[in-house]
Amino acid sequence: MDMVEIVRLGAQFFNQSRANTQAVDENSIFSALSHLLDGDDQAQHVNLQTVIKALNQADLSNIANSWLGNEVNAKISATNIATIFSTEKLATFASELKMSEQDVILGLQDALPTMIDQASPGGDIDHNLLIQPVGEIHSIDDLMDINNLKNLASTIFGKK
Repeated sequence: MDMVEIVRLGAQFFNQSRANTQAVDENSIFSALSHLLDGDDQAQHVNLQTVIKALNQADLSNIANSWLGNEVNAKISATNIATIFSTEKLATFASELKMSEQDVILGLQDALPTMIDQASPGGDIDHNLLIQPVGEIHSIDDLMDINNLKNLASTIFGKK
């Protein structure tokens, strides 16, 4: 599963959560989730590790470990969501979706555990999800990606 699929899955869980999402479509949720997680509209640069680090720094490693591990995902409280994300980030996220902050927190309570769980089949965030976006080549593994090869060739030959 790649990061786009993980964010898409998060958007689905957010949309099906207890939050009032009637006036919001899944594509808007996808985009807003990407932004909340420091990514762009296409889920490039999304960083799930910051969520895990924030949980660990807030002495919530038990929650992080359950999401990363293969056991049942621990629930996260609204207070803990507010601990992971700054008030400003949550306000921007709520504004982007035209939803109340209470509703976005409800949605995040359902979306985040699923996203982290799917991104960490072996107990850690899959390193393949952390590879640079298409077009940026930093290692031989990046070069072996067919999309990167196409971009490299277009750069060399001056064609798109």
